[in-house]
Amino acid sequence: MSVVRFGDFELDKETFELRKNGQATRLQHQPARVLAFLLDHRGSLVTREQIRLAIWGEETFVDFEQGLNFCIRQIRLALNDQAENPTYIETLPRLGYRCVAKIETRADSEQPSAKKRLRIGIAPFEDLARSAEDYFSAGLSEDMISALSRIEPGQLRVTAVPRPVSSDLSAEELARLQRRFDLDYLLRGSVRRSADKIRITAQLHDLRDKSVLWSETHDFKSADLLGIQEEVAQRVSRSLALEILPSATVGSRRYARSAAAYDAYLRGRFFWHKMTPVAIERSMVYFNEALSLDSRFAPAYAGLADCYAQMGSIRVGQMKPLEALAKSRAHLQKALDLDETVSEAHCTLGLLKSWYDWDWNGAENAFRSALGLDSSLVTALIWQSLSFAAVGRNQEAIASMQRAREIEPVSPVIHLYLGMAHLWAGQLDLAIRQMQQSIELDPGYYRAYMFLGRSLSCLEQHEEAIATLDKALSLVPEHIEVIGYLASALAGKGDREGALRIVERVQAAGNRTEPAVLIATVYAHLGMAKEMYQCLEQAVAVKSTPIYAAVINFEFAPYFRERRFHSFLDSIGLSHLARP
Repeated sequence: MSVVRFGDFELDKETFELRKNGQATRLQHQPARVLAFLLDHRGSLVTREQIRLAIWGEETFVDFEQGLNFCIRQIRLALNDQAENPTYIETLPRLGYRCVAKIETRADSEQPSAKKRLRIGIAPFEDLARSAEDYFSAGLSEDMISALSRIEPGQLRVTAVPRPVSSDLSAEELARLQRRFDLDYLLRGSVRRSADKIRITAQLHDLRDKSVLWSETHDFKSADLLGIQEEVAQRVSRSLALEILPSATVGSRRYARSAAAYDAYLRGRFFWHKMTPVAIERSMVYFNEALSLDSRFAPAYAGLADCYAQMGSIRVGQMKPLEALAKSRAHLQKALDLDETVSEAHCTLGLLKSWYDWDWNGAENAFRSALGLDSSLVTALIWQSLSFAAVGRNQEAIASMQRAREIEPVSPVIHLYLGMAHLWAGQLDLAIRQMQQSIELDPGYYRAYMFLGRSLSCLEQHEEAIATLDKALSLVPEHIEVIGYLASALAGKGDREGALRIVERVQAAGNRTEPAVLIATVYAHLGMAKEMYQCLEQAVAVKSTPIYAAVINFEFAPYFRERRFHSFLDSIGLSHLARP
């Protein structure tokens, strides 16, 4: 098992969560990795060089000595351990460290204690029709994760896991899933749709003894679409209640009154998650279709608000930000007026407050509300992480993404945004590893290449950065965000003429959006301070979104001590980041 117990503590080596007497204890990711390594070598001398190679790797891009000293201090603070009289970690002067903790072991077959949360993995439901747009089974899986996350969250952890390779699961495959994700249960199933009927087959596996708790097939008429998720979720809930959750219940979600409207909504969310200009436009078509069938369907209004918020950003770049903001706000207010319990609506509210309003406290409260309604909403965890990074709360940004990774450990998007949180915290080696993992999971995901190129540019590995950004651009030709960062990479290389030539391509996008913050990034890298400040002033006036890119992007670091940059920070509510 991945959980190691020592004294009053236990460390989950899969998620690097530290708990004391069953309660979470704050320990940052890197110190937790060092602690796990020391626990693995209990009783043996571990040199600083061994730790460097194991945790930081051979190509260390950070101050390793300072980093390791910080990690050891944080470990001792978390464990309340004293260097002079250690209970857990002993320092051997000029040699290294030794773990002296007494480690408890537990057999795999042992039942979990009342303090340990059960862990259930949700595998994507298989679409037996093999449709090109697997939106219904994807939506069902997402709803299952959300519904089960509301069952006694203090006792049950829900994790998205990959679909098993074979429909006939062997004991070896079950054991592999159990080890990799530290699971107690696995829920998997399949969906077969016809014109008037939906058949759902679901199985709940107990991975502790490799048994099948139940396996059932449910036939629904298409008109019963709205009750499918809740029916299956309630079935799982009752099964878990037979184990250790006698009070477990599943809160119902209010969907459309029309099955066809809900179906259109699922299609819209399916395309929205792809987050490209073409996909966003398709998702808007489906959200509007849902509302034409049910004009009081709150989640569809929230979906449109999401779309408009993205349309006005440099990420999608299909609308002027002020126009996009007005449309997004109108649809968002409609969603909240109809149903204030729609978690996605609160999530979008947080995005608007951080991206457009620069109301950082308001954004934090909105994300907290969204996660209070649905703790598994990874979109809220991602946008919360971005907001934390913007205000300089980098460790909280990383922690938010680590929580998202716990829910979806094999998502390329989650690995990318965790890498971005490390990038903005200055942890470039960790950032690059996460982005490379994102590419391994989805070689066609352009943003992973884009931010890997950004990280390489930050390290002044200019040729590699440009090649990686070129790869991103080949996946999404004429994408202004990629083009802008390619221009910045050329500027870092010293190709002033090439960078300014590409800036003209970014400026050409000004007929549909406001790329001022992107252009300011290039001018900053070229040392063109006058032009940079003009762009930043324009960015504030037209709400070039997200403008806090000028705070977290490394190109602006040389200007942070300047009075004029302090004025810019003050104009977007970030004066506390100004450096004297």
